[in-house]
Amino acid sequence: MFQQLSQHLSRTHKTLQKKQTFGSIELSGFFTPDPHTVEILAGGSLDADAVSGCSGYISDAPDLELDFSDPSLQLSFFVTSTTDTTLIVNDPSGNWHCNDDFDSAGGTNPGVVFSQPDAGIYDIWVGTYSEGEAFESANLHITELGAPWDSNDSSASTNIDPMLDANYGNIDLAGLFEPDPYQLTISAGGTMDASTIENCAGYVSSAPDLQLDFSNPSDYGLNFFAESSIDTTLIINGPTGDWHCNDDFGGNSGTNPGIAFSDPEAGIYDIWVGTYSEGDAFSEVELYITELSAPWDGSSSNSSEPFNESGGMQLAGSGTGFVVSAEGHILTNHHVIDSCARQTFQIRGNAAVDATVLSSNAATDLALLSADISTTPATFSGTQSVRLGDEVIVFGFPLAGDLSSQGNLTNGIVSALSGLDDDLSRLQMTAQIQPGNSGGPVMNRSGEIMGVVVETANDEFFREQRGTDVQNLNFAIRDYIATSFLETNNINYETSAGESADQSIADIAEAAQQFTGIIMCYR
Repeated sequence: MFQQLSQHLSRTHKTLQKKQTFGSIELSGFFTPDPHTVEILAGGSLDADAVSGCSGYISDAPDLELDFSDPSLQLSFFVTSTTDTTLIVNDPSGNWHCNDDFDSAGGTNPGVVFSQPDAGIYDIWVGTYSEGEAFESANLHITELGAPWDSNDSSASTNIDPMLDANYGNIDLAGLFEPDPYQLTISAGGTMDASTIENCAGYVSSAPDLQLDFSNPSDYGLNFFAESSIDTTLIINGPTGDWHCNDDFGGNSGTNPGIAFSDPEAGIYDIWVGTYSEGDAFSEVELYITELSAPWDGSSSNSSEPFNESGGMQLAGSGTGFVVSAEGHILTNHHVIDSCARQTFQIRGNAAVDATVLSSNAATDLALLSADISTTPATFSGTQSVRLGDEVIVFGFPLAGDLSSQGNLTNGIVSALSGLDDDLSRLQMTAQIQPGNSGGPVMNRSGEIMGVVVETANDEFFREQRGTDVQNLNFAIRDYIATSFLETNNINYETSAGESADQSIADIAEAAQQFTGIIMCYR
């Protein structure tokens, strides 16, 4: 018997195999409609137990041949019928996969799931468990989603179950992941009414569309967005088991949903993308997971370059900025944002927001940004004079991705009242700075702004032109240059009313964290 089946089923005896009973089809990843369903007559006269692990009775030729290309995350085969059926699949590598009863929810219906499918030919046989039930009607479902009976189960109160396997599998991401955003094309919607969950809307599948295992959260928010030409909804079951839902995110989103976690926890996030109308189910949608802003806010007013649908603009660099007005104005260096197609600003514990360039001056190396933020702005030192030896404190975000994402504090003294070549617009200081500190605040012991970090001495220049190595030559733009720049742009900034009492460095650091943020430059 095994030799007989081998002649009919083995790819090594393809010339002996009969033509597929119900023909051949071609599908590629993210096919629509999903599921692809074919009505067939199950069973046959051949005993399938000659194929290891298989049961039932099948025809000598495959019932269907699938030529599958451009695999996505999952490929599944299921059978639904009133009779007890079995399923046999021979994959592109020639391996056999068999099933009788897939799970308790499916009853006697079989299923075979390929979590990481290969491209190529899949030969499929639908058998009957009993020989006497051969040629009974059955539906073969080919899908990248879940089992068809999961969408028809009405035994649960909501039928939306985070314990089910995700339709598009599982992913692992950690804080500061790249590329950002993570992007996935999915078929949205389903037959389950999401309004059974409080404050939720739309229609979704029983199983999550995607499961995210998120680790090592950074100080950035974790945001989920869906973008499509149809009206979509978004549902997330977070690490604590709480439900989060959104229909239209607001702003420029139109009918696109979004859910933002400003202080994300590590753990499992189960994600459903729904359609507001049941009739739009299985429409193609882009799902974004990002620590940045929404894709529809992906271009700033100083650029005509759109958000790149293939994965977003590339991170070109980073710097520091600080809030100087209650209206959300941000001061930084010109060289931090120069040539950026887009820039974001993020204060620790808050979501990153897009920042618009209002003014930029290369001569002073200062730039003024605006963003939708609300926080207590920094206070400038006002009329207080700066003396040689005064203590300074610097806060910023140097070497993003390597040093602490919570910010970095250094302190030192004013070591000179001018910069290179006696530049009186600069201060020299011993507080250490690194790439990424640029644009950050330089504060006195009262926590007031006395300068803006701008540069370190060019080691290569001194080595080549002066024949010497330099160490710890750091410079800041003096506060009167910064305030003049703000006044030129009609910005109402805060100044100290008089001489203020000294604070502890810890208190200064705590205050600086509330008005200082990291600037990410994208091109």
